[in-house]
Amino acid sequence: MPNHFPAMMRVLAAFKIQTATIRNTAECEGGLSGAKAWKVETHQNSFCLKLMPPDFSVNRLLAIHQAAGQRRTNGMSYLAGYLSAASGETYVELDGGLWELQTWMDGQPPSVPYSAPQKKAMFRAIGEFHARHERPPAETAVSPGIARRIELCEKWRLKYEKHLFPSLHHYGDPQWKPMLEQCLDSFAHYHARLGALLLSCEHEMYVLEDCIADPRPENFRFDADQLTGLFDLGSMRWDNIALDVSRLAGEVSDDGEVDWDFAFQAVNSTRRLTPSEERLAKVLDAANVLLTGLNWVQWLVEEGISFANCNHVSMRLTHLLARLEKIEKHPAWKL
Repeated sequence: MPNHFPAMMRVLAAFKIQTATIRNTAECEGGLSGAKAWKVETHQNSFCLKLMPPDFSVNRLLAIHQAAGQRRTNGMSYLAGYLSAASGETYVELDGGLWELQTWMDGQPPSVPYSAPQKKAMFRAIGEFHARHERPPAETAVSPGIARRIELCEKWRLKYEKHLFPSLHHYGDPQWKPMLEQCLDSFAHYHARLGALLLSCEHEMYVLEDCIADPRPENFRFDADQLTGLFDLGSMRWDNIALDVSRLAGEVSDDGEVDWDFAFQAVNSTRRLTPSEERLAKVLDAANVLLTGLNWVQWLVEEGISFANCNHVSMRLTHLLARLEKIEKHPAWKL
């Protein structure tokens, strides 16, 4: 385990944080991206210091910071802000690592089962993120998310038809093995229907703009049911708002099913969805249910990647299996 403390102190000094004012630093529980984060407490304020994953580019980081800065300027005050270093930039490069310093978001993450007011607030925040940006930037084009899912579906379809699915016979984790087997079995059963569904959206045009892309409930903060913070835009990409709606809807689904009327009504209170965007959200969600497990098969079985936070892996696979059990009833098949 590398000792990041000396580098942290140098980075904080570059962000104009005097080391004498620092009262405490504590590592935050990590996700699965490979980033590292620490809560830094000074005598006056608290911050989140983050070391980005390897190969994270400066241009990508600056695009994220610009997107957040615009929205905070336009009134989205609960979105995390990024501090400037002595260089004038909102990042510091040190020994090949890329660092940023965020304002600390007070409050607590929502806990399962999520309350209706908390879910409504998270969906409203998604809508506000897409309503608060400066216009343009935006463009009308095909959804990159659909194109990516078509490519992934085709890749695994060919593996299945050529009998090249990875063998789980010698895979060692007794908890995850049956979950991964179910992911492969579900794709084998539904890949033809999924491929046709995705192709039905292949040439449709949508408004594209900055998307959070991975708005997980653990990245929101609440005081009871009052939203106090939203942070971590590290997955931000260019797509339609339906990408964010589908991601969050899947994350907060109950008993494997999404309450689409609730989700759309909440988002519409801050950013009106078109009928084609609502349809796209359902299609993307159905694809996410069937394809996300294949990513886990690739990471855990084919590539042998080990994750430090095994509890996160177990929770995500368990949630995914609940969704797979209800996939036959998914409304996307009726579109």
